[in-house]
Amino acid sequence: LSFSYPENPDRILLNDLSLSIRPGEFVGIAGPSGCGKSSLIKVLTKLEQASGFLTVGGKPLSDFTRSQLADLISVVPQSPFLISDTIYHNICYGCKRQVALEEVIYAARQAHIHEDIEKLPGGYSFEVSEAGGNLSGGQRQRIAIARIFLQNPQILILDEATSALDNTSEKYIQAEIEKMQRQNGTTILSIAHRLTTLQNCDRILVFDQGQIVQQGKYQQLIDQPGIFQDMYKGILK
Repeated sequence: LSFSYPENPDRILLNDLSLSIRPGEFVGIAGPSGCGKSSLIKVLTKLEQASGFLTVGGKPLSDFTRSQLADLISVVPQSPFLISDTIYHNICYGCKRQVALEEVIYAARQAHIHEDIEKLPGGYSFEVSEAGGNLSGGQRQRIAIARIFLQNPQILILDEATSALDNTSEKYIQAEIEKMQRQNGTTILSIAHRLTTLQNCDRILVFDQGQIVQQGKYQQLIDQPGIFQDMYKGILK
């Protein structure tokens, strides 16, 4: 895959990238700002179009409609989208079936947000304002994460999805996500805000200038001179 914006073709965001991810694999993606991580996610979700050839489950990405892709892939971005509606409907957002309150509560517990919701006026009937302005950044992220526990997607993309969370919440949610992967065979791509969230990845891909320059397991990359080690030491961000 290769990708650059037409208005700035000299800035190549993905540079002849070649990558294969196995079903059920947990893959971490790390690298300095502007290295191509988010560009890859945009291409995978058809928000941008790259040159090259990309398949999902052996089927060309171009053959999928947006609706079909949404049934297959769930994305939790750093700044999640919330609708002006109740907490219940925000967690159910994207589901194509009627969801019982008990299911929503269970998903909220997995996302470590249930106790926060219980404290809000009306609980799960609490009205979220436009873009979630009456909730904290961490609450918005955990509501978006509750959605994925409810939907159990085949492919999950986490784009710095826990960046606003405290360490305790992040560790709890990370354990629940890894449990979901083991139980359901979910394929996970996780762009890291904190590198420690990648400790249990099957492998980590380190990007720089639109290419994969390192790959391996967490401890292996910490011990190996390079971008990942520099990020771990706080030299690069």
